[in-house]
Amino acid sequence: MIYLANHGYSPLTIGLLEMLFHIAKFVTEVPTGIFADMLGRRKSLVVYCALVAIDTSLFLKPTLPLMVLSFVLAGTGFAFLGGASEAILWKIAGHAEPQQQAKRYSTLISRMYLVGMIGEMIGSSTGGYLSSMLIILPFLLSSLLALLGIIPLFFLPEQKVAAHERTSALRHLGRSLQAVWRSPALVGLLLISGLTTGCWQTIYFFYQLALHDQGFSNGVIGLIVAASTATNFLFTATTPYVMRWLKEQWLIPLFVVSELLGLALMSLPQAWVELLGYLVFFQASIAVLSPAISTYVNQRSPEAQRATVLSLQTGLFSAAMIVLFPLFGLGVTNVPYSIAYLWTLFALAAGALGTLALVLLLKKTFKISYEAQEDK
Repeated sequence: MIYLANHGYSPLTIGLLEMLFHIAKFVTEVPTGIFADMLGRRKSLVVYCALVAIDTSLFLKPTLPLMVLSFVLAGTGFAFLGGASEAILWKIAGHAEPQQQAKRYSTLISRMYLVGMIGEMIGSSTGGYLSSMLIILPFLLSSLLALLGIIPLFFLPEQKVAAHERTSALRHLGRSLQAVWRSPALVGLLLISGLTTGCWQTIYFFYQLALHDQGFSNGVIGLIVAASTATNFLFTATTPYVMRWLKEQWLIPLFVVSELLGLALMSLPQAWVELLGYLVFFQASIAVLSPAISTYVNQRSPEAQRATVLSLQTGLFSAAMIVLFPLFGLGVTNVPYSIAYLWTLFALAAGALGTLALVLLLKKTFKISYEAQEDK
């Protein structure tokens, strides 16, 4: 964000570029999910690493055409990551103890996030320093690491639909959508995941610019972002225990409220209150909701369509970002960040209540339909 801003890109332009990322991701989510299910989930991850390496290298010359291409490639690459990584992990979790698959998965995915966050903390805390030595150095290292990430993927077992079970891509998509529609809880989980993750991701990126506008140096901003990752790390580490202590119907609303509270505190003028909202309540929400919702979605997804169903989850996140990111960028060019945080709070609250109403309506509809069939 700061790199592009220093090259003359306005918050609105950056928001539009990020919108391109999510448009590309949204358009390619379902096709890449079908690719992962039918041709190979490990292959999907290899393609992801290759595309991310290319898109990051384009930042070395941040002209507008290359940035457009970079964001489109990045969105496509992350679509290949989409449901493939979690689908692979779910299958691995069930190998040793199938009856403990959900419990083992929640632990494994939390650990996966923790390992990723260790890298993110190192990257955030050193990125400002590295950029002061050579502004393009962080991008060079990121591209190299993406390519190196391909190597351990070959040690993973390949997973795909057996040849005798394969069908056309459209029929595969139809079965995936049918599996989602028949489960009101799954519909609600996919929608609330898109809303909460979209709000969190938008704030995460623009918060760096907010700190920059307040006069903080790149090094200090890197440390603050690293601190947010550290608190996220701690909450993620506790997620498997939280999931055993709280039932699904309590865990989801509680941590949605936590995100709303974080946004409310961030809209207040006191710096320490703003940091409390961002570093604690905001991070707690996404740290717990991401692995928890992933576990609940996997529990309800059929194996043959697993990656495609999971790609619908990340696709809805992209749909939310297509709207939120440019609107937030437009907003902060005209109003203070505190007002933009309040707008985001109202949007998230309205979306959460709308999701709840839809789930209740679907449950009632399916109950009436089932009772009618029973009477016949």
